[in-house]
Order: sequence, then structure tokens, then C-alpha cells
Amino acid sequence: MRVFNNLRILQIIDSTFLIALLGIIAVLLWFHLTDISNQVRQNMQVSNTSLQQSHASFMRQLELETAIDQQRATFDQLNDEFFKFAFNPDSTPDNLPLLHQLSRTLQQQGQQLLAVWPIDDRPDLKANYEEVIGIMSNLSAELEGLNSPHWRQLAADARDTANQAKDLMAEIEKIDNQLGQEIGDTILQSIQSTDASTTQMAEQLTYLKQRALWGTLGIIVLLIISRLYFSTRFQHMTQTAQTAQKIAEDAVKTKARFLATMSHEIRTPMNGVIGMTRLLMNTPMSKKQTEFVDSIHLSGEHLLTVINDVLDFSKIEAGKLDLKREPFELRACIEEILNLLNAKALEKNLELAYAVGPSIPLFIEGDMVRLRQILTNLIGNAIKFTDSGEITVFVIPRSHHNDAYELEFQINDTGPGIPADRLENIFEQFSRADETLSRRHEGTGLGLAISRHLVEMMGGKVWAESTVGVGSRFHFTIKTRQANGKLKPFLHTNIPEIIGKRLLVVENNPASSQAMQDVCHGWGASVDTASTAADAISRLAIGKPYDIALIESNLPGDAPLELAKYIRQRFSKQELPLILIAPPNDRHPKETVRELYNLYLTKPLTRSRLFDSLMTVLGELNLVSNRPEKSPLKLGERLPLSILLAEDNPINQIVASSILDEMAYKVDLAESGLEALQALRKKAYDVIFMDMQMPDMDGLEATRRIRADFPLDQQPIIIAMTANAMEGDRQECLQAGMNDYISKPVLPEAVEIALQYWCTPNNRYQPREEANHAISSY
Repeated sequence: MRVFNNLRILQIIDSTFLIALLGIIAVLLWFHLTDISNQVRQNMQVSNTSLQQSHASFMRQLELETAIDQQRATFDQLNDEFFKFAFNPDSTPDNLPLLHQLSRTLQQQGQQLLAVWPIDDRPDLKANYEEVIGIMSNLSAELEGLNSPHWRQLAADARDTANQAKDLMAEIEKIDNQLGQEIGDTILQSIQSTDASTTQMAEQLTYLKQRALWGTLGIIVLLIISRLYFSTRFQHMTQTAQTAQKIAEDAVKTKARFLATMSHEIRTPMNGVIGMTRLLMNTPMSKKQTEFVDSIHLSGEHLLTVINDVLDFSKIEAGKLDLKREPFELRACIEEILNLLNAKALEKNLELAYAVGPSIPLFIEGDMVRLRQILTNLIGNAIKFTDSGEITVFVIPRSHHNDAYELEFQINDTGPGIPADRLENIFEQFSRADETLSRRHEGTGLGLAISRHLVEMMGGKVWAESTVGVGSRFHFTIKTRQANGKLKPFLHTNIPEIIGKRLLVVENNPASSQAMQDVCHGWGASVDTASTAADAISRLAIGKPYDIALIESNLPGDAPLELAKYIRQRFSKQELPLILIAPPNDRHPKETVRELYNLYLTKPLTRSRLFDSLMTVLGELNLVSNRPEKSPLKLGERLPLSILLAEDNPINQIVASSILDEMAYKVDLAESGLEALQALRKKAYDVIFMDMQMPDMDGLEATRRIRADFPLDQQPIIIAMTANAMEGDRQECLQAGMNDYISKPVLPEAVEIALQYWCTPNNRYQPREEANHAISSY
């Protein structure tokens, strides 16, 4: 972990350094380009202003030149007309209109010239010009008041005035030329200024390129150095990490080998302990001896639970625990768990009950084995830490979309409760809610941690609520889907024989009462519920008719018997059948119960037993229930087989032989795989129970040799009976050619189920579904 933390730190430093260098480049480029952009903007503004001023001056000069040329032409024409008029003997006043027109034109042109007068610092020149224009404009008017002799004198004066005007115009034109020269100089200066700005910008861009080039080269060098440094560090840390990973992998392999070895080494004597105590329990013993043997057997079962928890936890840690997706019946799963744990609950007189929401489908999809493991852990813990009261299990739908469901399971107990400061840690491995209580009970501290992992693998979560002195409530959710399955007779709705029947349920446990009501309603019955005997008597007293009454034996005092006596005073067993729902160790006298009740329905209540009880009292059991009668013959008498046991441990030989002997089978023994091969060559066997680890030749190699050397019609059924219970052991046995797998400690039920399946002709070459996960005590 430390190596990976150092790698993360180096990665952060390297990334930060790279980002810092790129940021510096970006900032420098931004400032330089911003400065150049501002200078270009200022130069452009100056150039635009200069060009606009030059353009305006140029346009004024053009107007001035045009006005001067027009004025000069008008002066010359007016002077010529005056001369012609004055010296032409044929001139008459009729020629005056032309002179008047030229005078007006001269006056207008003079005003236009004054409007664009080029200089303001020569008022004398402007005054002389205005005077000359006035004189020239008024000469034509003066001609009308003079006679012919005076015309010549006036023409001579006009010529003088015209010459004076010419001199003024020449001076004005000179000034105009100076202005044109100034405009040209201004334009040239603007061009030179623009060229200088452009040259300056080019120099700055060249400088910026050089700096950017050197900066980039410097950054490249720094990056190369940093990369060399960091790559060396990375390589060193990677090698360290690889070494650590190899060490961890070796540790995991060592751990797996250790667990496999320890599992095998512990399971081998455990098979002897549990098997021999089971055999000893079937022999006559004194009460004290029976107590001792029960203690040994119980201790062996607890030790087996420890082994299984450790193996499960190691699988979860290694990520090698996979969940199946197959249809199963949820209510049957819960009923099986309650049946399994009922004996422990009876020891403390605890009530077990469950209720499943009616909207939850019969069959759901998931891993029933692992769900059963979760429920067994939680319900088992509730029984373990509860000394009186009841354990109830509720299943309710949290969400539902099409065929997808999220279900919530609630396990309630009336135990001592869990302190609030320890409630959050109970799902951690090796954690105990209360060490004082835990010391009174065996356990690994792994059960809740395993349950939490399994719930999370099912897409849910687990949590707990508790009140000290009142009890605890454990919750967990799973995500599942509705599935299809084969319906048993009691799973059908609207059973013809039950439709319309009126049932009275007298039950003081709300969960059990609700469960029975839901089930009976589904079969088509009409159900009334009462929580006390007095409530039930009041219903009967007002004349409510019922076909069957189901009465809980756990009512206070002798209420079950008193209620039954009240009913029997009014109804016979045929008129109103009574069914007593009671545990096997019911406190009420058996003789009295038989006199009053038609049937005795054993707890924990299951739908199949409830269905059979109703059918029995209704006289219809033979019509609907097709359960096969249990044969009085032992399996060996019904299904004769020749069996070889390949086992090298003497105690395990005794245990397995005794289990088969109880089934009426006589077995031959082989203490190694080589002896098993030799025995098979001498005699044909139907079944070989094969241990995996044996001297000379192990069970896997012996199985491969049998499958390779013997014809198909002479090959026996080979069933692994081994203490190897790790994840890959089962698959290894099946791949070697074995038909089935049973792990030690060996249960008689597992042996019987395997023999019944594989020795049926139609199933001999069909893989058994249960073989994929093995029938075993694990």
C-alpha cells in the first residue's frame, strides 16, 4: 500500500510540474501578445487619424484649386468683355446683360473661394481679395450710369483691377501650393510612421519567437530531466510494487494451500468424531453417557461451522465466490430453515414464525443456497442470543417493476438487544456485539461479515436496529426476478376441496396468524382470526358457523384445552374438526389432546403440513395428495449394489462402512487408489466411494485410470468422499471423471441421495444438478 501511495505522490508531482511549465508559457505568451496587440491598435489609430486629416486637407485643396481656376477664368472673361465693350464703337447698352451675368458669377465664385480660404493668418490678403471682388462685381452696374466717352476710362480701371486680382490670385495659388506640399509631407510622415511601427512589430515578433524558441527548448530540457527522474522513480516503485504483488500472490497461494491442507486435515478427524458419535448415539447408553455423546456431537458441529465460515470468508476475500441464478421457491426456503433450526428453538421454548407478502411471487431467481446461508446465520444468531419470546421472519416487497423485485427481509427477536455504540460494527469480521454474551456461545465472529458480503453480492444492503432489553431487528435486501417453477399440489390456488370452507384461526402470534390467513385465502377458504380463546368463544357464541378450527397451543395457561372443551360441548369431531398447532414438546397432556382434537399439527408450521392437515380432516387427502408412501425396506434391500470403499484412514473406513451398513450394504475396502484398481480388475463393482488423498495412487489418478482402462459398460459410478472441501476440489473431481462429490464429515442423507440418483438406470449418464454444488454438510 505504501508503494502505491508513493506512486500516486510522484504522479501528482509530475503532473503539477508539467502543468506549471505549460502555465508559465501560456502566461508569457499572453502578456507579450497582449502588449503587441495594444501597440498595433494604437499605431493603427494614429495612422487612421493622420490619413483622415490628410484626406480632409487634400479635399479642401482640390476645392481651393477648383475655385482659383474658376475665379481666374471668370476674371479673364470679365476683363475681356469690359475691354470689348469699352473700345468697340458699336457697343450699346444691350451688351450690358452679359457683363452683369459675369459679375454675378464672379461674386458667387468669390464667395465659394472665401468659404475654402486656405489660411487664417493673412487677414489683409483676404480683405484685399474681397475688395477686388467687390470692385469687379460693381463695374457692370456703374456702366449703366455712364455715357460712351467714359466707358474707356472705366475699362482701363477694370483692367488695372483685374491685374491686381491676378496678383492676388497668384499669391493665393502660391499659398495653395504650400498647403499641398504640407499635405504631401503629412502623408509621407504617416507612411513613414506606419513603416516604423510595422518594423518595430516585426522586431518584437522576432524577439518573441526567439524567446519562445529558447523557452520551449528550456522546457523540453526540463521535461526530459523530470521524465528521466520520474521514470527512474516509477521503474523503481513499479519493481517494488511487482515484488510486493508477487509476495502477496505467494502469500495468497500459501494461504490457500494452508486452508486446503488444514481443511483436509481437520475434516478427516472431524468425519471420525461426528460419524462415530452419530453411530454411538444409536447404541444403548445411560443418561449421563448420552449427555456426554451429545456434547461431543454438538462440539463437532460447532467446529465444523467454524471451518465452513473460515473457508467461506477466504473465498469472499479472494473474489472466488460466485452466485448462481436459478429459480427456487422462497417460502419453501424459509420453511426449510425454520425446520432445521426448530430443535434449537425448542430447547429454549422459543416461538418461530414467518410471513411473506402476498404480492411476492412463489418462485424467484437467485442462489437459494447462499440466501439460505444468510437466513440461517441471522435466524441462528437470534435463537442463540434470545432466551425467551419469539423469532419472527417477515419478507416484504420494497419495489417492483415488471418482473424485477427488490425484497426486504426482517428477522426480529426478543433478545437482550445490542448497545447503540456497538451496533455499527457487528457486521465486521471477528466482531461481537457483546463479549459477555458471546463467551456463552460458540462462534467465529464471521457469520455476519459473510452475510453482509453475500447480501452485497445480491445487490442489496444489510443493517440492524436494536433496543437494549427489548430485542433486535436485522434487515437485508436483495434484488431478484420472478421465475417459473413446478407447482406442488399445495401451491395451487383455489383448491376445489377448500374453496368456500370457513376456517377459524386462533393464534396469538401476529406473524403466524397472518401467514395462515394468506395461505388459506389463496386456497379459496374464508378465514376468521382470533388472538385469544375468549375472542374465539365469543364468535362461536353468536352462532358464526365454521368448518374447521386451527388452535395454537401456546395460548396462555390451559386456554387451548378449555377452548376445545367448550367447542366439544356443542360440536362433535365430525361437525367441527379441531387441529392443534403445537411443538413436538407440547406441555399439554397427550391423552386429553387426542380426546379433544382431530389432528396434531407440528411446529414450525409449513404450507405442506397445513395443506395435508386440512385435506385429512376434510377426508380428501387421498384425492389430492400424491405423496409416495415411504418404503419400510432399507435402501440396500430395495436397491442392491456392489460397493467398494477406497479410504486409507481406519476411522473413516469404520464411519463410512457403518453408514452403508445401516442402509443394508456390505462394502469391500481398498486403502489406496492402486488397490482400488486391482480390486476392480478382480470383481465388478456398481459404485466406488473414492477418497482423493491416498498413498501409492490418489483418487484422482485412480479415477482417470479407471475411465481410460475399462470399457464403458464395465465402469462403475465413482463418488468422491473426501475431506478436500475448497472451491476447486469439487470441479477437479468431476473433471477427473467422477460422477459426484461428497465432502467430509459425511452425512447419511447425502450418501443415500447420491446412490438413489446414480443407480437409477435412466440417470446413470445424466449429470445431477446437485452434483454441481455437491451434497455435503458444508
